[in-house]
Amino acid sequence: MTSVLVVDDAPQIVRTLAMNLRARGYGTATAATGRQALAEVSQNMPDIIILDLGLPDMDGRSVITSLRAWTDVPIIVLSGRADEPQKIAALDAGADDYVTKPFDIEELFARLRAVSRRLVTERRSVIHAGDYLVDLVAHRVQPTDGDGPDQHLTPTEWTILEVLAASPGRLVTRAQLLQAVWGSDFDPETSSLRLYVGQLRHKLEPTADRPHTILTEPGIGYRLVLGEDV
Repeated sequence: MTSVLVVDDAPQIVRTLAMNLRARGYGTATAATGRQALAEVSQNMPDIIILDLGLPDMDGRSVITSLRAWTDVPIIVLSGRADEPQKIAALDAGADDYVTKPFDIEELFARLRAVSRRLVTERRSVIHAGDYLVDLVAHRVQPTDGDGPDQHLTPTEWTILEVLAASPGRLVTRAQLLQAVWGSDFDPETSSLRLYVGQLRHKLEPTADRPHTILTEPGIGYRLVLGEDV
């Protein structure tokens, strides 16, 4: 059973989430403050955390930073802060995803399922991306139907794909990708990342203009959506 810790000081939201989580087979614990959340994680490590940023005792980003000092437990931010700088700051601090209040419960559970799949697939060396099976160890991209030649990726394309594949379903910021590819001296205004992502889509997806594998979160970053398990 996947266990979820809900961290929010709004009783109605906590009740709604806890009820829906338990109804769908998740183990559930709750915390109303950042300190309670940190204590709960240290004593009973959950599989996933749903975290509000506006906590009464400390900012949610501080909770993320504290957790990331010693654990990589997946964190989905659930917050009323809808502006892009707030989202980017939370993701850069180490959050895995960001859902804005008011939220659709089905969307939230879709994000939960994506994170749950990542817990399984992140340990695999072969993933299903678009029309291809990608062997991240052998650096080989083969058609899923076995018909046709392997797809060739450039070193830069491989780096981008590997960063996205390390966290399937997770929103990865432009800054994280730029730093991984071009180092700490990257130009934040460069359009190179967008061009390389476009090339990857053309190589992996049947319809690059309507992508289903590498999705764009406008103004924030990209998300890799895997195909069925391999």
